[in-house]
Amino acid sequence: MKGFLYGVGLASLVLFSACSGGNGPGAGSCDPVGQGTLQVSIGGLPPGVSARVGVSGPGFSQVLTASQSLSLGGGSYTIAVKKTTSPVDASTVVRTAYAGTSDRSQVCVRNNETAQVTVTYSQIPSSSKLWTNNRPPKSAGDPPTHGYAGVSLLASGTVAETVGAGTVSSRDLTFDADGNLWVIGGTTVDPNLARYPAGGLGTSGSKTRDRSININGISCSPGPARLAFDGGGNLWVSVPCADKVVRVGAAQLEASGSVTPGVEITGLDGPEGLAFDGSGNLWIANAGAKRVVKFNASRLGASTSGPDLTIESKTPGPVIGTLDATLLAFDASGNLWVVDFGGNVLYRLSSSDQSGNGSKTLTPAIQVSVPVSALLEGMAFDEGGGLWISYSAGKFARLSPSQLAMGSSPGSPTVPERVIEGGNLGYANAIVFYPAPAGLPLFHRLP
Repeated sequence: MKGFLYGVGLASLVLFSACSGGNGPGAGSCDPVGQGTLQVSIGGLPPGVSARVGVSGPGFSQVLTASQSLSLGGGSYTIAVKKTTSPVDASTVVRTAYAGTSDRSQVCVRNNETAQVTVTYSQIPSSSKLWTNNRPPKSAGDPPTHGYAGVSLLASGTVAETVGAGTVSSRDLTFDADGNLWVIGGTTVDPNLARYPAGGLGTSGSKTRDRSININGISCSPGPARLAFDGGGNLWVSVPCADKVVRVGAAQLEASGSVTPGVEITGLDGPEGLAFDGSGNLWIANAGAKRVVKFNASRLGASTSGPDLTIESKTPGPVIGTLDATLLAFDASGNLWVVDFGGNVLYRLSSSDQSGNGSKTLTPAIQVSVPVSALLEGMAFDEGGGLWISYSAGKFARLSPSQLAMGSSPGSPTVPERVIEGGNLGYANAIVFYPAPAGLPLFHRLP
């Protein structure tokens, strides 16, 4: 019995020490008394890049941008390491993103003592690149997904890919907030959705997906078409062959397997591109009907049918026709840009155009015609407000902000200010940057 009591006492002492918030074995409880020092050492960032390390505790909260020694009142403090990015200048296309780790998330500051925390940052490998899926590849053996370094996109010309993802075949792609690549399976034997972790996207070669998800209730061919995350991390998927859009919840994306969508939007006609605005409303390119439709954020928690707003867009005279709607993207000013694939036109729906309920017909004030050789399968805005589009065979291109503001007509198409040719690129399809620019309503943006 005496040995048993001794063992219980020893276990209690160890448990007390482990839960006390101390800085080392047997350090005792973390009493909020006196004044101590917290030394936060931050490494791994290149010159000019600021850290984002939150320190919070009794009566104190601050975000550190570099190593710092803090004089603090005694007590327990929380260390929160947030992602950070390279600064933006006039030539920036896409930023480099960094994620950090700390050797402890809680630290005890004691009277007249110094506590130490070490934070180490490293680049998120999928960042600082333009990504596109290669459909079809230029020749046998070419990788189906390419990543091009942002610094190589500053002038027209031929550039080499930074990453050739040899096994990432897809019909669309996007990123989550952590830089993981999500794709719609590229063949009938692939899962509907697959995730490729950010850590494996820094170099060329075969990639291994770490999540494979099949969406129940999709039996038509060719299946899902486009992807968009909402602000809560739910992934929305358009299925034009089934005339619906479905939501795969954030929790359902946490593991491989089959999932049943929690929300379905039905009553659509061949939906394609998806985009969320800054208020969380969902905009859909209802391609079969040549309309853009909006579903208010308040309705997206449950299955529904019938949009809150339907917009039909017209070409200017003298020959007036209806513009198609296949792809969508918001710019930093809240304008919604729409692709008319058949007419090789991009048009802008201003905030005023987006207002109201019911149905409306309008002629967008800005319409940009591009050469007939272009195949508008993808588009994405960059840090400078330029719009990157898929172009002709082996090429993608950038429309400058001034070109977007000016517009053009089919009789006098706009030649993009920058045309990039990929050495082994067949036809660029979806285009996406990680991270997305801070001013855009995208889940993978970073401040």
